[in-house]
Amino acid sequence: MVKYMKRRFEGFDSRMSEFFIELRFNNSKEWFDLNRQRYFECVKEPMDLFANEMNDELCRLTGIKTLPSVSRINRDIRFSKNKEPYRDHRWVVFKRDSGQWKNKPVLYFEIGADYYSIGMGMYESKPEYMTNFRKKIDANPSEFERLIKKYDSSRFKLGGDLYKKKFPGNRSDEINNWYLRKNIYIDYTSPLGEEVLDRRIFDICINDFMFLMPLCNYLNDISFD
Repeated sequence: MVKYMKRRFEGFDSRMSEFFIELRFNNSKEWFDLNRQRYFECVKEPMDLFANEMNDELCRLTGIKTLPSVSRINRDIRFSKNKEPYRDHRWVVFKRDSGQWKNKPVLYFEIGADYYSIGMGMYESKPEYMTNFRKKIDANPSEFERLIKKYDSSRFKLGGDLYKKKFPGNRSDEINNWYLRKNIYIDYTSPLGEEVLDRRIFDICINDFMFLMPLCNYLNDISFD
């Protein structure tokens, strides 16, 4: 019996950027239907290969079971002011359980026509979660300060809206930069380069994801209720 080997991710297609640029200027069902096969070959298949192999590698390195969730090219325009039917980029998140992930800390990778982003965070945090986050910091501020030190001095940048109000208590400026957030994510964005066309982008991502893992673990240990 012949065994079929699982396909290996060998980089994103060199035609992907051109596809996204053309889609940006021809964002219609008519254009997309004419270019559907091109989309599958240039965008969908490489991203699916990347997502599945990356998830396998993360599970192997961490011992934590994760699931990849790849964005659809179709946009949900029912409740959006932007009525363009298709996204001109793709992303994948690596979540720790099935179901909804937007309120939980996830690792993510996004790629578009001229950039890619690597990061970790929550799409939209619930206030109850952020309250528990601040309680955890207050229980051991020195632990949290040690944790964030390496991220604050890295190429990753902290994001998320800040509260205008101040919370009671004396904390360092470094801790307050995180403590006063309504939402948390940390990422960096790079111009699209030759590294995305081969295995280098896979190695870059896995190294960055492992760098972010201690922070991801810390945030996932916090109660979501």
